[in-house]
Amino acid sequence: MLVVNFKEFFTISSYEVMEHMSRKENGKNIDEYEVMLYNENVSQTENVMIKFKKVSDEIAVEKVQTLSYFDQQSPKHPCKICGSEVMVKENNSEEPEVYVHDCSFNGEEIEDCLRELVQNELLQDRFTQEEFDRNYGVNYRDDANQQYSFYDAQQRDTFYTIFNDSIYHTSYAGPQELRCKFCGMDEELLVVDGAFYQKCAVLTPHTNQIIDMIEARKQNEPDLTKR
Repeated sequence: MLVVNFKEFFTISSYEVMEHMSRKENGKNIDEYEVMLYNENVSQTENVMIKFKKVSDEIAVEKVQTLSYFDQQSPKHPCKICGSEVMVKENNSEEPEVYVHDCSFNGEEIEDCLRELVQNELLQDRFTQEEFDRNYGVNYRDDANQQYSFYDAQQRDTFYTIFNDSIYHTSYAGPQELRCKFCGMDEELLVVDGAFYQKCAVLTPHTNQIIDMIEARKQNEPDLTKR
């Protein structure tokens, strides 16, 4: 069976958490998710639904289904992701008709995407000013142009730069020195004036939030204008 590259079609840029439940069992934190991922550039009729668990730091995928929605404006056709014509009708209503099938996605790529998704959810829920002040240092800031550089205080060789309304992993020593604990580091590598940059897929949606945190730093922190 042909394996479909999941990351060619879906990222965390377009998703919705349908259900999320948290519990503790045998001393372990367990989060159960049901999420829907979209990519309207590929298809406006196909979405992917995934049920999975996060147990401590491990991702366990329980169910992956591609949902196809058809109506008079978009009559039934082969899946625009995998080309399959074998689908099972899920609902009894006339419109839209909902069919399900398996696109045979690459399992490792699904897990990588879900790790980024979970990190994104954690950032939305728990990334506070206090946590940022405690865990990150700022080594460059230009408030007027909203250009900044900050680093992970726990891993001081992990640097990020903010420019063009995005957040980039940053290294001045070489691409092998780029590091990130949030995403899978799959974006294109950029080289500017001898420095290496790579957009962070997880942090970039939170660019404005992180800029606000940097600008709200205590007044006694140096406001550096030069690297």
